[in-house]
Amino acid sequence: MGIFRLTSFMNENPQILKEFQLHDTKLVIDGKNLLHLIFEGSKINKKHGGDYDRFACEIVKFFSILKACNIKPYVLFDGGDDPSDRKFNTQIRRARERLEEAMRISSGQRTRDIVLPILAYDTFKSVLLEINVPFNVCDFEADEEIAIRANELYCPVLSYDSDFYILPINAGYIPFNSVCLEPQEGKRWNNSVYHYLPARIYYVDSFATCFHALGRNVLPLIALLLGNDYVDREIFYPFFSSLRFCNYQQQFNIPDFFPKMRKLISWLNSLDTYDEGIQKILSSACTSEDREAMLSAINITEKAYTLDNKSFSTGKALHISNNGLTIPSWFLNFHREGRLPSELLKILQSRSNFLKPQIEDPKSPSSYQCCARLRKYVYCILLSEDVGNAGVQSSLDNGTEANGKCAVEEYDRKGYELVKTVVCPIKNAKIFDMLPKLSEIPTLPPTVREKTVRLALDIPLFNIFHLSKDLEFILGIVLFWKKNAQPNATENHLRSVLVCLIMLKLTSIDRRESTGHEQNLIDDAVLGMPVKARKQINTRLLMFSQIRDDRLDSNQIHGFAQLQACFKTAMDLNCLLLCPFPTPCIYQIFSETFLYNFVVELWERRNPDMFVCELLSQNSDLPKVYQILYSAVMNSLL
Repeated sequence: MGIFRLTSFMNENPQILKEFQLHDTKLVIDGKNLLHLIFEGSKINKKHGGDYDRFACEIVKFFSILKACNIKPYVLFDGGDDPSDRKFNTQIRRARERLEEAMRISSGQRTRDIVLPILAYDTFKSVLLEINVPFNVCDFEADEEIAIRANELYCPVLSYDSDFYILPINAGYIPFNSVCLEPQEGKRWNNSVYHYLPARIYYVDSFATCFHALGRNVLPLIALLLGNDYVDREIFYPFFSSLRFCNYQQQFNIPDFFPKMRKLISWLNSLDTYDEGIQKILSSACTSEDREAMLSAINITEKAYTLDNKSFSTGKALHISNNGLTIPSWFLNFHREGRLPSELLKILQSRSNFLKPQIEDPKSPSSYQCCARLRKYVYCILLSEDVGNAGVQSSLDNGTEANGKCAVEEYDRKGYELVKTVVCPIKNAKIFDMLPKLSEIPTLPPTVREKTVRLALDIPLFNIFHLSKDLEFILGIVLFWKKNAQPNATENHLRSVLVCLIMLKLTSIDRRESTGHEQNLIDDAVLGMPVKARKQINTRLLMFSQIRDDRLDSNQIHGFAQLQACFKTAMDLNCLLLCPFPTPCIYQIFSETFLYNFVVELWERRNPDMFVCELLSQNSDLPKVYQILYSAVMNSLL
């Protein structure tokens, strides 16, 4: 991501950055970057597909540290895809890399690969809302918007993306790996105490002034010639082949394994003006086609890394999707507020959907296959104006490809390979006749939107006393999963999911966490228990949250991967319909290490239900609650 090997170069030259005390300031944070860094830097088990409960704790811990130093964060997330499709090849390459990483873990190979669980972003946003950290989602990639917003607030940026070594951020860029997350104590001139985080900060002029003739003009040249996400590095091979080392003193530490940077630094120091550099680059082109490709790359890079006369875009005028239709204003507003999954805008803009790989059984069909029908409902609503205009008349299960703008290109796993499938929104089925158009969703009564979700998931009338609406939605998704999972989700998988719900409810009440959802029969049972009994049961259950060994049975993990895919798609549909059901709190539903260990344990038990009830029985109604939930799902399958 970003400028090729520029971060490595900066790590080799720490003198370019300055020591910095981070405190008493606003701070613009690269949300996508932070999401990955918190997950990857934590001690959370990463082999089972998502310990969201522990991930949520790590997020809270990070922002608590910022608060202790009077740092006021503002988080910006990436939104849709670049409208020009300039990064499409980069997307394909990264999707293949992520799939390869997931398959190595799934195959039991010893590897340092880490795969971000597919509900991590939803978890991150829900925690930010809970702890009142402000955030927004950009229309496209966030890097430029982050830099613009930081300049407007005159505050630094926190990220770990080499693009920020090029973008001119007036108050500086703080690489995440330079921050010590252990607050230190300092004293002001009047002896009052403050707390700060030791860090290092980068200013573009600290680097640009090393090139006296070029100044800041050197920055887009470096981004261009080292290679970035917008251009193909290969087009500049003839240029680098023509370079020779100049007799300029090397003021930087450049490792022997990076001769390209040695050549580049020497050449840049030889220039008198930016235009001279551009002319020399273009003169290295072997053909007129090569020259045109270089010129295009130069223009794209200049535009991407220049902030002149640009302002923060959240709340600005509507953007147009690439089929020429205007995206409804309500949709963009909800997207920018983080109330819609960013994938939905990407689908509208690019008519493509990259399904994020999971840790699952490589020999089974993709975990996303079980909810393919549900995704078609989402696509049909998103593209409803186009579907109506094109008069698509395909059937649900064996449709033919319609007008290209009425189809979505899905990128998913088939075996160990990334494959593209064209999915057409469908008509001529009962549910599709009832789906609303995108533009009319805000005008629909909540009962109509709720009915649409119920029909799509086929949620029955659960005959359960004190069933809250959020728990009803969760059970509806679990039932959909149990009906559609291929290979089938076993009863032991179902038992594990229900016990995990109870375990996480016990834990959240002990921590006094709240999701703002109404109380239900699980809460009643837990809150009605003596505190001592509650802690005893939770202690017994938490034993299954510990990592037991490095072996991974991908057959067992696959069922839970399918459940995550069902939750992801069902939540997308619910959000698109403006949440007629409360959004499920993922970190109070999924703890994948627990789920994996528990289902393995159940296979060792002659009577799994008796084992579950023995674990839950300690002066409590929890065994009864478990049986009610289990029977509600199983009876609905009959």
